[in-house]
Amino acid sequence: MKKQIPFEIIYQDKDIMAVYKKSGLLTIGTPKDPDHNLYHYVREYLNLHREKCFIVHRLDRDTSGIVLFAKSFEMKEKLQKTFEERNVIRKYEAVVREHLPLDIKKKVVQYLFYDKRSGRVFIANPKERKGLEAITYIRTNNYIDLGTVLDINIETGRQNQIRLALHSLHYTLIGDSKYAHDEAKKMLLNEYYLELPTYLKLKQNVFTTRPLWLINKKED
Repeated sequence: MKKQIPFEIIYQDKDIMAVYKKSGLLTIGTPKDPDHNLYHYVREYLNLHREKCFIVHRLDRDTSGIVLFAKSFEMKEKLQKTFEERNVIRKYEAVVREHLPLDIKKKVVQYLFYDKRSGRVFIANPKERKGLEAITYIRTNNYIDLGTVLDINIETGRQNQIRLALHSLHYTLIGDSKYAHDEAKKMLLNEYYLELPTYLKLKQNVFTTRPLWLINKKED
């Protein structure tokens, strides 16, 4: 019987692999749980095909969406530099409990820092010159029974960035127990679009999945 892989392959060639990560799965393991994570499963799959696996970026455990892997160290370095230089377009969708007016756009600029003691990310005062800049663009897009669906674009990719941006706006992200204290079993935050710059000269540079909650999406 063929073993079922715990992720969906969106695209792969000799250089890269794009997969879809489900909510509840870590991107990379921890010392306490080194095996139950996306990187472990993708590496195991590629090893069977005699290919190497290098992680490029991460999604939070409770966030679902597209994750990119490189098949060589050189490609990993090239892709990570592209992320660091903010040349990657990443689009998310989220559902908040509040009934918000539609087509409202907000830009949230924060400085985030990770506190090792608590294991949490916090928002710093910009005047303190502490933390890493996080820029998030949010647009209210449509309604579903649970609340308002947001279309989100991030300029930077910081840990818990979107969750903290929504929290700062006093929005209740469904399923976000850490910042919104919402008790839903699943967090409704999903990355549905990832676009790499054409100067990388990859065979494919746009990776998408069908949005889970966005409807009649408008393009800028």
